[in-house]
Amino acid sequence: MPKKKISQQEIARKLGVSQSLVSIVLNGRRDGISSESYERIWDYALKNGYSPKGMRIDAFEEQGRNQRNIGYFLRAPLRLATKSNFFSHVHQGMYDYLEERGIHALFLGSEMDFEGPHLERINRKVEDVRGIVIMGEVAPRFLGAVRRLGKPVVYVSARAPGICHSVNSNEFESAAQLVSHLVELGHSEFAFLGGMCARSRNEERLDGLRAALAEHAIEFNESRRVELEDAERNEGSAMADILLGRNPDPMPTAWVCVNGLLARGAIVRLLQAGIEVGRHVSVVAFDQTRVCEEEDPKITSAASVPEDLGRMAARLLVDDSAESAGNCLQDVILPSALTVRETSGPPVALPKAARTRTAVRTR
Repeated sequence: MPKKKISQQEIARKLGVSQSLVSIVLNGRRDGISSESYERIWDYALKNGYSPKGMRIDAFEEQGRNQRNIGYFLRAPLRLATKSNFFSHVHQGMYDYLEERGIHALFLGSEMDFEGPHLERINRKVEDVRGIVIMGEVAPRFLGAVRRLGKPVVYVSARAPGICHSVNSNEFESAAQLVSHLVELGHSEFAFLGGMCARSRNEERLDGLRAALAEHAIEFNESRRVELEDAERNEGSAMADILLGRNPDPMPTAWVCVNGLLARGAIVRLLQAGIEVGRHVSVVAFDQTRVCEEEDPKITSAASVPEDLGRMAARLLVDDSAESAGNCLQDVILPSALTVRETSGPPVALPKAARTRTAVRTR
């Protein structure tokens, strides 16, 4: 039978010390407390099953009962050697936060690794972690398997209400910032280029775009919505071909892309077609990663800072302030910021002759 949970009052009485001293020690404070008293109280508390809500993780560490690692998984089909541009930023933020506190980030594998011999290795690794971060939306079956590992879980860039913590960008705020910027420039004809690899992110960003346009009394034309199975450069180029091949009238002058990589591919294709980006067509993205500014033209974008998502995910697993919520699950939404760069500007009509040539080339 499990031991009956012991209270602070009982610990104080058994050890002949004050309850206030027990409370101070079990909240991890060492200032002014002798090492002998600190170790004695913790040793007795742990041996007798003391485990209150919000117990400080670093206090367990003093007893060698907890690990100095946070584990993380990547969604399929990502692997460590092929981390997406976005999640490399998230990982950096998580790593920096943990490094400042002497805690390590431990790669547990990809969603695709959770079977056969990989599963046995993962189970061994999990023994050394205090919590798990899942980067990107995964299948419900995989999420359930991770939860059964018995560690606190934080979901980044995805949600599982009532199941685990989550940290997300404010997609509706991002959409509102992008649309307001483009409308102020004079745009009224919008297109959306999306990729289903983003799963729920794609739908939330599209919903945000529709809502933002409605705020400006602009109805989104669904014929200007183009989506493929992935959201990389190649797909961005292909989507630009599809949209140009439809030769819509009027031509949308504001192209909103689900991420920066997809926007890069679309920009290259537009330039190849003789369409000036930032003049004939403005291209913007839900993004704040280096892909928006490491090449020319630099991409106008809006999103939460992905490093901040990683830092917040780590904080939920480490900090006392997050732990103090006890069994409450937190759904954290970080603010978005708009960065105006070279790919957006007032619309200038594409000459009809150029439009005709472009439509022919894309068929």
